[in-house]
Amino acid sequence: MIGRIIRKTNSNNFRRRSNWWRFLLIGFITYIIGLVVLILTANPNVFPSVVMLGNFLIPVVYVTFFYERRHMSNVRMVTTAASFFYGGFVGTFLAAILEPIFIYNLNFKTAIIVGVIEEFTKFVGVLFILRRKQHKLILEGIILGAAAGMGFAALESAGYAFSAFLRSRGSLSLTVYITLLRGILAPLGHGTWTAILTGVFLRERALGHFRFNSKVIGAYSLVVLLHGLWNGLPSIISIFTPSYVVALVGDIIVGFIGIYILFRLWKEGKKQHYQQL
Repeated sequence: MIGRIIRKTNSNNFRRRSNWWRFLLIGFITYIIGLVVLILTANPNVFPSVVMLGNFLIPVVYVTFFYERRHMSNVRMVTTAASFFYGGFVGTFLAAILEPIFIYNLNFKTAIIVGVIEEFTKFVGVLFILRRKQHKLILEGIILGAAAGMGFAALESAGYAFSAFLRSRGSLSLTVYITLLRGILAPLGHGTWTAILTGVFLRERALGHFRFNSKVIGAYSLVVLLHGLWNGLPSIISIFTPSYVVALVGDIIVGFIGIYILFRLWKEGKKQHYQQL
């Protein structure tokens, strides 16, 4: 009897954790339908909806993936949504103010500066949530950090798509290409980096250490480096080969390094959770 109950509970948890797949599939089908409608009708009123759906789908699915595992934390939907909002809007607005002050052209050095600024501005968004000191678990930091980072990623991607549309004088194919590329690569970037930093931040808070100690600063330096490599590696690779594919592979490798670090931190967070039971 007990074994049956446990198996049923595990089955329910699995189904609950699998909702992100359904969300991804439904969202992708809706996006394709929107593209078809836009092409057939040429209705400009449909264009913003298609672009926003394309840029927000993967970031929201990514956050959903972690949020479905919230049974190991105290994070609520409203808190996660607020982190997505603050990380997105506060992060992009602050970055838009600071980056023109320090960046004049794009090279490896300025790519690192971009990392310094954007990882800071996203984290400022998370701090709006963490200032109440209600969250102290690594897993909570990962969920809230992923939400803030993906909010930033979604709005940034929407901006890139809109800029490409204007520069190309209304090229739908270029806009769709940028939307799809940035959407596919989104899990390897902003959401993962901010999740790492916020997870470490809450781990140190739980240990009773000063919140901005050497380990938090080390985590910040790490995500800045990953961010800088992501932006600057293509310029370095272009010195040796003009191949866009090689540069893309380099970015993917950098992205999966971040995913691996986040996976290790998630495992540490699960241990921390079970120790507090």
